[in-house]
Amino acid sequence: MNREQVIEIYQHVLERKRKRFPNYFFVGKEGKKYMSYMTRYLLEQHLMIRVHEIPLQVGANTLWSHRLRPPAMLYGWNYYEVIDNAYPGRFKPWQFQQVPDKYWDGEEGKKRAIEAVKYVIEKKLKIPLNEIPIQVNIHFFNQHSLGGVFSLFGQSPFQVIEAVYPGVFRPWQFAHVPMNCWKNEKYIREAMEDFLFKQLHFSSYKDALLKLKRNHFTDFQLTGLFQMAFDSRMNNVKKWIKNQLINIGK
Repeated sequence: MNREQVIEIYQHVLERKRKRFPNYFFVGKEGKKYMSYMTRYLLEQHLMIRVHEIPLQVGANTLWSHRLRPPAMLYGWNYYEVIDNAYPGRFKPWQFQQVPDKYWDGEEGKKRAIEAVKYVIEKKLKIPLNEIPIQVNIHFFNQHSLGGVFSLFGQSPFQVIEAVYPGVFRPWQFAHVPMNCWKNEKYIREAMEDFLFKQLHFSSYKDALLKLKRNHFTDFQLTGLFQMAFDSRMNNVKKWIKNQLINIGK
């Protein structure tokens, strides 16, 4: 049976000119091909959805309300698998507003989450490695349909990226610093050393003690460090620097 004949049968089913599809209509590879014809017809012609907008506009109800649930059940397919049958490899499950049930669950779900984030960073957006802490934030997950991934990792951009690129970044490099980060002396020291010597280019702690100003924290978007680790007081910052000098002298 060719495409036109399949579509004609489907149109009759949609228009209720016939109650159901013919017997054995969805058997084997031919049946899956017919499903592909029908799915593409439904989305592109009947509903007039542009292909690139399918993940944004199509959910399970779109297909099930247009008589595609019974044949999908024959194959044990969820709605995404119906779409993937029609557009093989074109879309990722996480691109859809409605992710298949339990898609992010367990170790397999975590692996999928890592693959999804890596795909968006490296293939879709091509974000340079050094810009990841700047660009991967709450909005990143919302804009790229990765809310499920964000929740999976406790809504922490750092925890997500740590899973994708283990050990490459530090939590204090991110705009949304994880809770309790600034209570960790190791992270405070790492952040301050990076701030003083790599960003401000001070030659030593003595140099920093003389030149560091309150506005430096604001200028380099480190107000969280200033507020949480030093209680927004330059005296506390200078006290911390003096302690580093004492430790170096030991």
